[in-house]
Formats: sequence, structure tokens, C-alpha cells
Amino acid sequence: MTLPRIAAVAAAVLMAAAPVRAGAIEGTYRVEGKNPSQGSTYTGEAQIKQTGQTFAVIWRIGELRQIGTGVVIDNVFSVVFQSIIPGRAAGRPGIAVFQIDNDQIRSGIWSTLGDDTTGQEIWTASDRH
Repeated sequence: MTLPRIAAVAAAVLMAAAPVRAGAIEGTYRVEGKNPSQGSTYTGEAQIKQTGQTFAVIWRIGELRQIGTGVVIDNVFSVVFQSIIPGRAAGRPGIAVFQIDNDQIRSGIWSTLGDDTTGQEIWTASDRH
């Protein structure tokens, strides 16, 4: 497939996607995850805030902070992120992709730049009924 054709297909997909209601997925979520390489599990919190057509995301896992920018297409929430640990160099950038169900983030996978495996996360809204 040629580059112009790929761009045309991507544009058609984006135009056909129904936008998420303003603020629909915003909020605080409890996060349970599994690291791909060690197989260890972790828990933490994530906050989502709509910022125009994108969403700001902040994860808090222990002293680790990850900041990201997300977009929604249909029922998929995709986030590019980077880890920040106070006093250390920033971590490798990564991508996370989640399913949206009933205006809430549910579960997804993630990986960092250069990795060949994916981690998993399950999100539970903690500030809604």
C-alpha cells in the first residue's frame, strides 16, 4: 500500500469514528497491572482529564509517575507515555491501548520503545458509581 493510500485510509477511519462525549472517560481509576519481563504485578492509580481533542493521563505506581497524552477512536483509548522517577533520567517512551466500555476505561496492554513484549493493565473507576 502506498503512503498516500495509507493516509487516505487513516483519514477515513478517523472521520468515521464517533467522538467520545466530552469528559466521558475523565476521572480517577484504580490500576492493577502485570509487567511483561519480570511477570511481577503492581497497583496504583491513573487520572484522566480531557484537554480539547486529547486527554492528559497521569499514572502513579509507587514513586513512579508516568505522564501521557491519549486519543480516542471508537471504543479504543490509546496513550503515548513516559516514565518519570524523581532524581533519575526519564524512562523510555511507551504506548498503552485500552478498551472503553460504558464510558469507562476497562483493560489494555502496554509496551515501551524497543520492547518485544506487552504488559497488561485493568482499570476500575474509583470516583464514579
